[in-house]
Amino acid sequence: MRKIKGKGIILLLSSILTLSLLMAGCSSTNEEVLESGENIITIQAYGELDPQVSAQQIIAEKMGYFEEEGLNVENHLMTGPDKNAPLVANGVAEVAFGSVYNNIAVAANNVEVKVLAPLANAGGTQAVVIRDDIELESAKDLESKKIAMTSGAGVLIAIRNMCEELGVDIDKIEFINMQPSDQLAAFTRGDVDAIAIWEPWVGKAVDAGGRVLFSGTEANLPEKQGAVHWIDFYMTVQVTDEFYEEHPEATVKLLKALSKATDFINQNPDQAAEIIAEEINISKEDTKRIMGKNSYSMEFDEQFIEGSNTMAEFMKGMNNIKAVPDFYDYGFPTPLEKVDSSLVTVSQ
Repeated sequence: MRKIKGKGIILLLSSILTLSLLMAGCSSTNEEVLESGENIITIQAYGELDPQVSAQQIIAEKMGYFEEEGLNVENHLMTGPDKNAPLVANGVAEVAFGSVYNNIAVAANNVEVKVLAPLANAGGTQAVVIRDDIELESAKDLESKKIAMTSGAGVLIAIRNMCEELGVDIDKIEFINMQPSDQLAAFTRGDVDAIAIWEPWVGKAVDAGGRVLFSGTEANLPEKQGAVHWIDFYMTVQVTDEFYEEHPEATVKLLKALSKATDFINQNPDQAAEIIAEEINISKEDTKRIMGKNSYSMEFDEQFIEGSNTMAEFMKGMNNIKAVPDFYDYGFPTPLEKVDSSLVTVSQ
């Protein structure tokens, strides 16, 4: 297989270096004392225009769950993790929503953050889409195929696990490094046989004449059909060490609001999709499709830890980080235990 080197950490570091030093002195929280003597904390929470990363963040605001917990949270939804990375690294984004990939990247660069809880496992949105006119007799037929993929993309973990389980020689697959939009164009032209991608690009590729061959959670291969466990890709909520030290009670309240939002999403998927779609300005149908592939849960369990460590090892192997941080250098379940002890099934 052609060696693919990740560029995610390069983008992260370049964003950090270009951030104005003035922002380092900013704070994302303000405290207001009411006539009753009650302190109301205003939190600037940074997330993404993404139904995976910020679903609970959006629902908690729109359904009033933050307010119920005595918090005034102002959401800032960015176009991607590269916009949030420098804010996290400099402590401006004291509360941030993102993927475990980003958590590991900042922790590996000695940024002091605490990952409070997983919010969703998005393994089902990481997929390989093949052109509909290509028939396979077995997964081994992929050995002669051209697959476009962004260098360092986490979906490669799913591909590796598929190959190992089904006896496919991954070195015989021709991987071509392309960004998502270029992948879709090449796929539509027939220049590549398949693309390894994530949502919403998976849906776009299907609309362009493809079919999902497999994802991190489901296989549609000749010899393998149904549920699989080929990748965990967690979305999380994190705070800076300083924020937690200054506002431990507000941190617990934040998690209580997000727990209510998680329950709402699971109990009212259509209504949740409609609320989120309006906020991030994509169709309800696309939002519902993407959310339907995610598992929304705040369970801080062994699978979350193993999935995070697997991602960290992958990032190191792709030269995205120099060393794998210990999970508990950034994982911090203590506040979640105060919200609901049943959600935390591991001990440090």
